[in-house]
Amino acid sequence: MRVYRDDQKFLTFRINALLWAIVVVFVFLAGSFWVVQGVQAEKYRNLSEANALREIVTPAKRGLIVDRTGQKILADNQPAYSLSLDRVIMRPIVKGDPTHREKVVAFLAHVLGVPPQEIENRFEKGKAIPNARPIPIAEDLNLPQVASIQAQAVAFPELNVEPVQRRNYPYATMAAHIMGFIGEANDKDLAVHKDLKSGDLLGKRGVEMMYDEYLRGRDGAQYWEYDSHGRRLAEYRPARKEPVAGDNVYLTIDFDLQRRAEQYFAENEFVGAAVALDPRDGEVLAMVSSPAFNPNVYSKRFTPDVWRTIASNPFKVELNRAIQGLYSPGSVFKAVMAMAGLSEGAIDTGTSFYCSGSAVFFGRRFRCYNKNGHGDVSVANALKVSCDVFFFNVGARLGVDRIAEYAHKLTFGEISRIDLDGEKPGLVPSTQWATVKQHRKWYPSETISVAIGQGPLIVTPLQVANMMAAIANGGTVYRPHVVKMIEKVSPDGKVERLQVASEVLHKVTLSPKALETVKLGLWKVVNEEGGTGSNARIEGLDVSGKTGTVQVIAQHGWVKTEGLPYKYKDHAWFASYAPKENPQMVVVVFVEHGGHGGVDAAPLAKLLYESRFRQQVNDANLDLSNPDTLQAIKEGQAPIPGVVKKAPAAPAGSNPNLGH
Repeated sequence: MRVYRDDQKFLTFRINALLWAIVVVFVFLAGSFWVVQGVQAEKYRNLSEANALREIVTPAKRGLIVDRTGQKILADNQPAYSLSLDRVIMRPIVKGDPTHREKVVAFLAHVLGVPPQEIENRFEKGKAIPNARPIPIAEDLNLPQVASIQAQAVAFPELNVEPVQRRNYPYATMAAHIMGFIGEANDKDLAVHKDLKSGDLLGKRGVEMMYDEYLRGRDGAQYWEYDSHGRRLAEYRPARKEPVAGDNVYLTIDFDLQRRAEQYFAENEFVGAAVALDPRDGEVLAMVSSPAFNPNVYSKRFTPDVWRTIASNPFKVELNRAIQGLYSPGSVFKAVMAMAGLSEGAIDTGTSFYCSGSAVFFGRRFRCYNKNGHGDVSVANALKVSCDVFFFNVGARLGVDRIAEYAHKLTFGEISRIDLDGEKPGLVPSTQWATVKQHRKWYPSETISVAIGQGPLIVTPLQVANMMAAIANGGTVYRPHVVKMIEKVSPDGKVERLQVASEVLHKVTLSPKALETVKLGLWKVVNEEGGTGSNARIEGLDVSGKTGTVQVIAQHGWVKTEGLPYKYKDHAWFASYAPKENPQMVVVVFVEHGGHGGVDAAPLAKLLYESRFRQQVNDANLDLSNPDTLQAIKEGQAPIPGVVKKAPAAPAGSNPNLGH
């Protein structure tokens, strides 16, 4: 019996030992499975991809950007070469030669002309990319660089030079602030756009950014078989994805108007902005910010020297002054004051005030720009000669809060929601603003400065254009836009065009009598003798407008700023529309430290109107009912209707009222 019990014990021991062995084996297998599938999943996934199929991205061609007619291409794509590094090929080489990585870095730094640390930074950034994908190293290689890299293909087989498309802006700085530029996706971009990967390009400013989803298109892909040594074997064609080109974007920009406006600023070396709008639908016909930048520079990776040059430019070339520049509106704000005063009953068409050159309000003397005064003036003539004393009185009667109400109605103090990035709202002061933002009370004497567009009131040139458009069209405020149409072209060649509809933001209820009176005053500014905007006068076209000259430093007494240093000179404004009946274009010109609105800003408006209404102006100068005129045309002694005639130079500053 003892023998049996001993055998039974031994058998039980063996069974338990076997069971424990099985448990240990299963625990080991489970742990190994967890390590492989969990901890080292990414490692083995990359090895699997490297040893089987690898994706080669085929970049999509970015859509074109063209002018409103489609005849002028403002942004296209040009063939270029990019450089990438394949880590799958590089890894076994580095195992055999630990110094190989340093050799690659030194070689690339030499060929590309950059510090070795920049190459190291590209390697470091590439760690976020799966190992099976190459790391982007450089783009837009020149031919000598391509030749140098290909000559060392045996020594550095991991380097790949590939043909790609580079964004190109044929007209360089033209419409740069509208177009914007593209750049490489950063961490913030990758977090927002889940479909992007490191190294992808996308719009960074302007239309390139705002319409990036249309312009970018969709990348394609090819899938190639590779062996464990990184050698390409064959493409797996059933998985191929063809790239889809981006959509073409048509701007609202009139190429000729844009070019003429930019030439005016360049030839006169002016800093400032200009905006031309269609008051019937909010289309932006021209938008200039001077000085401009060259977006071709931004489409490449910056060198430190290039970045220092851009950052140190005192004129802030990246600033779109048309929508981001904040300035006192000066006398162009008198159009708002006249509309508010007439609509609120503070004045009527027959109200007049006497201007002796200055007047006292709330215990302080305020000067008119004309030290000799204007005598008795009513509202229409006050606009014509830009009398400060008249509008001091209107401001005192209205108060700052009613002024602010009409300023907001006519687009000031808020963004217009234009389809460009970075628009600034400006500032319209009020008693509430003083209390909440300044933690103080508003003093009535401050209203006097606001009444002539000075003080804490600041606006953008686009806001001034929107205000003038609302007056021109009778009170409708449109959302301005720079894109007219999106053109989609399918792979089979079918074209679909999506029009950008005009959008009414709001309508301002304006007294018909007030509107008529203000429009008369604005017409007088340009077309009657003594008006401050006579340099914009065009025979055969009724231009209406308002000049403005803005002080940038405190002035005691009547001071001429022409001889002062640049930064102390007055700013110059001219805001206008034409024709008087059924207005079709608004033009606003602003020149930083330009001097006088009627002298420096108005002539550009005249050029743009002459360009836009060329045939109307020419035809108006001809009496086609006169047989002598018809005979002169036939003999070539008179211009043919529709052919541009060069306009005579505008009279110089003989008018003492010019510019205010």
